[in-house]
Amino acid sequence: MLNVLLTSVGRRVSLVKFFKEALGRRGRVYTVDCDSTAPGLYVADKSFIVPQISDNAYIPFLLEKCKIENIKLIVPLIDPELPVLAKERDLFLKEGIVPLISTYDVVKIGYDKILTAKFFKEIGIPTPKTFLYREDLDLSNMDFPIIIKPRFGSASIGVQKCENIQDVKFYSSKISEPILQEFLKGDEITVDVLCDFDGNLISMVQRKRLKIRAGEVERGITIKNKELFILVEEIIKNLKPIGVINIQCFLSKEGFFFTEINPRFGGGYPLSFYAGANFPKMIIDILEGLKIRSKSFDYKEGLLMLRYDEAIYIENSNLLS
Repeated sequence: MLNVLLTSVGRRVSLVKFFKEALGRRGRVYTVDCDSTAPGLYVADKSFIVPQISDNAYIPFLLEKCKIENIKLIVPLIDPELPVLAKERDLFLKEGIVPLISTYDVVKIGYDKILTAKFFKEIGIPTPKTFLYREDLDLSNMDFPIIIKPRFGSASIGVQKCENIQDVKFYSSKISEPILQEFLKGDEITVDVLCDFDGNLISMVQRKRLKIRAGEVERGITIKNKELFILVEEIIKNLKPIGVINIQCFLSKEGFFFTEINPRFGGGYPLSFYAGANFPKMIIDILEGLKIRSKSFDYKEGLLMLRYDEAIYIENSNLLS
């Protein structure tokens, strides 16, 4: 049996279903979350409530469940979990369990937005000016508007557009380790990328964000831009990530500017799936040692995703504990 575990599953109901379909009778899909009301817990084959990621018991609990349930693959789904699991990657590998996560150094580049900007700059990839905010920073010559965000933020939480110095001072007092970033105008594009376990590029899909809600794409469309393919290939060649990542950029009048690297499935990945990029199936095939055709960009262009809310209804007595 090739059992798969999706951690911090939250609302990723579609992703659970994609993995169940990819596995078929070859294995089961497990999910865990620290919140018993997470919808993704109730569509998996089996689910558990886990300690919070910050709890020292989290990794031992996860490892024990993987051993008991014969889980061979772990797929982490939220940013705060990535550095925690990446540090313990070898611990799981020794037990024959593959965490679908990059090395700690790669995860750190994605998680720390200062390191993200530094990485892009070092390999010659256009990126907006980014720097740490300090109270004694002279903002008098600053070009407004400007973006302020947490250095280690996730899901656009705390991201604010500042029109003047007063805005910067106000929001900086409410954000942990704030950074300032040049404001960009243009189309916001996410590229879903799949690499093998050696960091070689397997597949990618470009999707333009049309509407965002709570930091996650609500409506989007797949696109194909040759220049963007080349730039993302250069990023992958230098980063050497493992498994799934998503890369975010803006297409402005001056060209592409890259802003984010998230070493995990993006919330808008279902659009890439329905466009023809079946990452779960490819991941399972890689895990089973099957040969995968590299650099597959033959997905459907011009496919729209128009998301809407669905719900799961269960008796209170059936909530996991």
